[in-house]
Amino acid sequence: MPRSRNRSATVSLLAAALLLLGGAFSASGAAEEQPLAAAASAEATRVSGHAIGVRHFDFARGKDRPLPTTVWYPTRGSSRRSKGQVQVSAEVLPGKLPLILWSHGFYSNPQLQEGMTKFLAEAGYVVVAPAYPFTKKDTPKFNKFDVPNQSLDASFVITQMLQPGNPLADSIDSERMAAIGHSGGGTTTDGLFTVHRDPRLKAGVIFAGRPAGKYQGSPVPLLFVHGDKDPVVAYEQGRTSYAADPWPKAFLTIIGGEHGAATNDPERGHHQAMATLLNFLAWALDGDEIAQARLDDDARLDGVTRFESVGIYSSANTTTTITTTATTAPATMRPTLEPVAAG
Repeated sequence: MPRSRNRSATVSLLAAALLLLGGAFSASGAAEEQPLAAAASAEATRVSGHAIGVRHFDFARGKDRPLPTTVWYPTRGSSRRSKGQVQVSAEVLPGKLPLILWSHGFYSNPQLQEGMTKFLAEAGYVVVAPAYPFTKKDTPKFNKFDVPNQSLDASFVITQMLQPGNPLADSIDSERMAAIGHSGGGTTTDGLFTVHRDPRLKAGVIFAGRPAGKYQGSPVPLLFVHGDKDPVVAYEQGRTSYAADPWPKAFLTIIGGEHGAATNDPERGHHQAMATLLNFLAWALDGDEIAQARLDDDARLDGVTRFESVGIYSSANTTTTITTTATTAPATMRPTLEPVAAG
């Protein structure tokens, strides 16, 4: 797709850098400092994501459902030069950009998860993150049973972002939109493909989510990421969703991972998960065949992660474990994500 070539190239480079930097953890999860190979170090120094702009919107789906929404997006410049600092109301990067709807977990909010949202914005995505009224941090009326309504909130927020007059509307490619969420936000994301299907979404990623219902509508690729020692959302619940999904799909298991598995640095499997995430999105939204081909190798680290898929490759089902040699970057070169709140 010519319109997405530059962004896809950035994503491929970021994924490559993560692999070079990312095999930093032994099977026990402890970091083992080792010198990078010269080639790996040289490649990593050439990789930099976009600088990041941020805007805030006061959406509301009815009087009792305020949805304050933070949007991170790529702007001119590099993240290295800006040192990861966001630029309020900066001009968005030229062109049509893919949108990601990010859903937070219980007792969290978009700001607590901005390590992930900024990471995706650096890779070239417009990342739209509402704070849900009854599951966010410090809500006076917490209600875990409100999660099904959050899927409707998410669709509403997407609609508001596409409305004429929204300052980012002209920069969003409505044909390349995905949803991602963690924990309660993962269940919210699952709902967007099941009980409250949003047909505008072309891909989904569910971190440690629960099943929300029966998958329906046109097939779209889904990626599931889950730690097999998760004490909050049982690993079996993620496996249940994966088994029920009739579409092209992939599952990344973080071996020994708990509830924040793959979302925190330096947790085990973090770098494999981020490389897998970027590859999956580049393939699902842009048709990037190089990213598709990298999925298996980039996802696996022996003793740390397992990766399987159905319908993504011509072989239909990939489950073979591959041992990957671990390499470690200096701490200052590792991509860093802020902790994600549990729930």
